[in-house]
Amino acid sequence: MPEFILKHKRSFILFLLFMILFWLVTVQVKAGRLTFMEKPVLSISGFFERVITGPFRFAESVVNGYFFLVRTERENGRLKQEVEELKLETSITDELLIENERLRDLLGFKKQHPPESIMAQVIAKESSPSSRTVTINKGADDGVEKDMAVITPAGVVGRVQTVLSGTAKVILLTDPGSTLAVRVQRNREEGLLEGKISTCALKYVSYYADIQEGDLLITSGLDGIYPKGLPVATVTKVTKHEASAFQTVLAKPAVGFSRLEEALVLRK
Repeated sequence: MPEFILKHKRSFILFLLFMILFWLVTVQVKAGRLTFMEKPVLSISGFFERVITGPFRFAESVVNGYFFLVRTERENGRLKQEVEELKLETSITDELLIENERLRDLLGFKKQHPPESIMAQVIAKESSPSSRTVTINKGADDGVEKDMAVITPAGVVGRVQTVLSGTAKVILLTDPGSTLAVRVQRNREEGLLEGKISTCALKYVSYYADIQEGDLLITSGLDGIYPKGLPVATVTKVTKHEASAFQTVLAKPAVGFSRLEEALVLRK
C-alpha cells in the first residue's frame, strides 16, 4: 500500500488537498459564512466540475446536433417531394390549357367554314420508308367515309384511306400515294401535288410556269375531295433544267404532322 501511495503521490496529494478544501467549504457553509478560502476552493471545485461534466455536455451537444440534422434532412425531403408534386401538377395543368386552346381554335375554324365536319383525335402514327399515315378515333359509326378530306386550321392533313367501325386511317400529304390538285395563290398557276415522304413536290410543272420560293399552294377543288382555297404547302425550292420541259418544285406542308393531335374530317 505505501508503494502505491508513493507511486501516485502527486495524484494522491491533489485528491487529499481537494477533499480538505471541500471539507473546509462545507464547514463554513454550514456555519453560514465564507472566508478567505472561498475563491480558491470554488475555483478548484469548478475546475474539477468542468473536467467531469465537460465531456457529458459535449456528448449532449453532439447528440442534439445529430437529431437536429436528422429532422432537417427529413423536412428537406418532404419539401422536395412537395415541389416535385407541384411541378407535376403544373405540367398537367399547362398541357390541359394548351389542349383547350387547340380545341377552341379548331371549333372556331369549324364555325367559320360551312362544310359539316367531324372532330377527331389522332391515336396512332405510322412512319416508314414507304408511307406516312395516322389513325384517328372516329370511324364508320361516326359517319366517316373513305376519301373524306382531313384538315386543321393550319391547312390540309390528307384524306381518309380506310375506315373501320370506330377508327379510320388517314393518308398524309407526304405519303407517296397522296396526290391533290393545287394552285399558286399568287398567280393561280395550277399543278398536282404528290407526297415525297418528308416533303411534297409539284408534278409536271411547265418550264415556263411562274412559280417562286415562298409561294403558297392552296386547294383548287378540281379533285372532288378537298374544298377550294384551303392552305396546303409553301414552295421551298424551284429548280429549272435546260434539257427538260418541266421544272422541279418542292414544297413544305402547311401542317406540322409531328405535332398533329386533333383534326377535322369534312363530310361530303
